Amino acid sequence: MTRIEGESAQAKGADGARRAKRWLESTTRVNAQWVNPDPPAVAKLRFSWPHGNQNFSFDLGGLLRYGEYDGQMFFAECKNYDNPNDLPTHYSKFLAQCYVAYLDKPGMCDNFMWLAWSPHSIQKWSKLTSADYVREHVLAHRSRVFGVEDLAEAEALIDEAAVSAVADRLWLIILSEKQESLVISGEHRGVIENYEARRAV
Repeated sequence: MTRIEGESAQAKGADGARRAKRWLESTTRVNAQWVNPDPPAVAKLRFSWPHGNQNFSFDLGGLLRYGEYDGQMFFAECKNYDNPNDLPTHYSKFLAQCYVAYLDKPGMCDNFMWLAWSPHSIQKWSKLTSADYVREHVLAHRSRVFGVEDLAEAEALIDEAAVSAVADRLWLIILSEKQESLVISGEHRGVIENYEARRAV
């Protein structure tokens, strides 16, 4: 990838994160206060692979509001791609990252959100948030997660409770440009927020 292509992809990724934040917050149920690469957010969204001396970061993070999710935290990955062919590869990596993040900071990892502008792995769609699928893709990244190349060694090291916890916390959200515009207006959102603020007093 050339420098210009890399810069274009980075700009498109940043645009996707901003659009995802706007859509999530338009539900009135999300406060996505951490957005990569805003300086205050970087440290909160960054984690380290256990092996290989490399970091990774989520695109968004913050708090859910009201109802059964009130006060829960989330991390989100946003993929705003014109060509979705490599989304399965990115999703595989995302699952391994969620596993690592959960083991590192379980108290912060109440929810993991995957937001994309295209579906992927349609034939496997019903399995994408299953523990078996999470396990398969954690093992696919075993060199960075466990520091071993041998599959049997990695299988002996995997934390099944963490695999199940990650699967239970996964959200798959597929967006489109028209869907982004069909949201509550800023005026009506203000009414809801004022109502909730008065009710909390």
